[in-house]
Amino acid sequence: MALNQNQFGMLTTVGTRISGPSMTVEFYDASAATTLVAGEMVCIGATVRPNVTKVIKGTALTDAYFGVVLTNPLKESWVTGEKLEIAILGSIVTMTASGAFNAGGSLQYAFDTFKVATQTASNSIVGVAMDNSTGNNALVRVFVYLKAIQGAVGPVGPTGGTGGTGPTGPTGVTA
Repeated sequence: MALNQNQFGMLTTVGTRISGPSMTVEFYDASAATTLVAGEMVCIGATVRPNVTKVIKGTALTDAYFGVVLTNPLKESWVTGEKLEIAILGSIVTMTASGAFNAGGSLQYAFDTFKVATQTASNSIVGVAMDNSTGNNALVRVFVYLKAIQGAVGPVGPTGGTGGTGPTGPTGVTA
């Protein structure tokens, strides 16, 4: 039997977790035909079951993306009801870029192409680029974090006291 490089994990592919935490989740979609693939970002779904987090596909640049679907050597895609592993907050995962950008930049996720790009406008920041991207379809390492971090509002401090009225100045000379 002929062996190939990929059997030994020597080839970097989209959805490869370099480091960090992961969790097992279940995919949910109202359409049985919808699938998830490695490298795709997911959101937490409202449909719950005890002790199982359900994930759904995002549908906008501003969605609260939660994690990245990890590569599985035995499966190429997942359908509704199947369990899968996702990389979550603090993980470094290989993802596909849609254009050139520099390491250290904030990234957004394009739900329609499954790619990351430099974050613009008020789109959700899903991670930080760990590598420079040379252009479309380049594989880059991404440090994953939650949208909840972007625009988070810290605690409001106490309101200061009202200042007193200052002394009245002298009256001017009358003519």
